[in-house]
Amino acid sequence: MNLLTMKQFTKRLFRFFRILFTIIGMITLFMLILSFTSWPYHAYHWTGYFDNHKNESAPQTIILMGAGGFPGSESLLRSYYTVLAAHDFPEAQIIIAFPADSLNYEESDHFLMFKELQQRGIDSSRIKSETNGYNTYSQAVNISKMIPADHSIMLITSPVHTYRSVKTFEKQGFKNVRARGTTEGYTEVDLFLSKADRDKKIKSPDANPSLRYNIWSFLQYEIAVLREWTAIAWYKLKGYM
Repeated sequence: MNLLTMKQFTKRLFRFFRILFTIIGMITLFMLILSFTSWPYHAYHWTGYFDNHKNESAPQTIILMGAGGFPGSESLLRSYYTVLAAHDFPEAQIIIAFPADSLNYEESDHFLMFKELQQRGIDSSRIKSETNGYNTYSQAVNISKMIPADHSIMLITSPVHTYRSVKTFEKQGFKNVRARGTTEGYTEVDLFLSKADRDKKIKSPDANPSLRYNIWSFLQYEIAVLREWTAIAWYKLKGYM
């Protein structure tokens, strides 16, 4: 590569990175602006109501879609909602879908979720395990071999994941699938303010809950939604759903 060609290559490389960083900057700025609105919250939680009312009949099987290490915010939340569903439908069986090392099962996150359900009053005879699936698709495939396709099932998963999980299980032949999104509770922002701060019309940044908490939470919602949209596109491309 001669000197002139090298200069041209370097110039084009700098131009590429300049365009790339400009695009990244614009996306970041747009996401930051959105975090000052309620849109990320509604985008995340809207999918939690995707299929909840498709079928009002009692599920025969409740499937806890495991997520992350236990204890963890998402795994605890899904376990909590599974316990609620198990008490609502006492005849339903429960399947915990989460990978586990068979050699160290009693030290696995899967086993800890199993114990959590037991400690919350769920009889161990109702609980089965699916430990070989490593994503939504493989878990659906494995569970389709465990229970009949005509079983009524309820999936317990995060709100943003309900659409993909329902469609993936339906692709495996299940005719009667519903999902319960694990929405977290809402805390009134005034609880984070003193009475003097609540009475102020214009609040300082350290006394503004939207700046202290909402922005960062909503940015996480935006990332979760973008990640899920990407996963949905990939699953559709692969024919998983």
